[in-house]
Amino acid sequence: MDQNPTLESSEKNVHFAGKYFEEIEEISESDNYFIPVLKELGKEVDLKNSKVLDVGCGTGLFIKHILDVGCTQCFGVDGHTDFADLAIKRGYKEVKQVEDLNVDKIPFHDDTFDVIVCKDVFEHLLNPTHTVSEIKRVLKPGGVFLLHVPNHFPLSARVKFLFTNDIDTFSFFKNESRWTFPHIRFYEFNDTLKVLEKFNFSLVKDLSYHFGSIPFISRFGFMKGVVKSITNMYPNQFAAGFTLLVRKGGL
Repeated sequence: MDQNPTLESSEKNVHFAGKYFEEIEEISESDNYFIPVLKELGKEVDLKNSKVLDVGCGTGLFIKHILDVGCTQCFGVDGHTDFADLAIKRGYKEVKQVEDLNVDKIPFHDDTFDVIVCKDVFEHLLNPTHTVSEIKRVLKPGGVFLLHVPNHFPLSARVKFLFTNDIDTFSFFKNESRWTFPHIRFYEFNDTLKVLEKFNFSLVKDLSYHFGSIPFISRFGFMKGVVKSITNMYPNQFAAGFTLLVRKGGL
């Protein structure tokens, strides 16, 4: 028996292996659930004339709406340059590699970007505060930062956890064991907001209601107003993800 098992080369990134990008690419662009959030972002900033950075861009699938509205200055940063060609084909101007977002600098100058988006990245990081500090550094004063992280434990998921003892309450990674589960941090709404405030970010909009998780109610479109109100009041209990649009101070 092999006493020193090794990972295949494509799986050496222990927090987000290349196979997950391949699975994401199977999602059709019409099923991109992040588009409503980006439309909200577009109400706050002129995306067409903004310089945008996508931290943890992957293949660029989820942020494509920014390109569709005419943004020609969209850049990406990721540890997987194997997939950069797909982001470039979608319209990204450039994708730069960062070996480890936990410790490395984002390879851009201070005060470079008008908008930074970081979707589903912080749950993979051991040292997310370093990444927040780097995002702040490369974001212009007055620029906006859109952050999205999953919430594994709204009330419906807590009930499921009681019966399954499975932290993957939304079945993000059905084929992974606890030894290989890619999410290594689990977030709470108020604590997330407090950390951002410590880095001199102020809340512009809480967009977590786009991911409302209220049993029976969420499935009915005509109940959107109710879902929004309840999720805004109790995000920890009724949001499947925390989506915060914040602005960097210093104007």
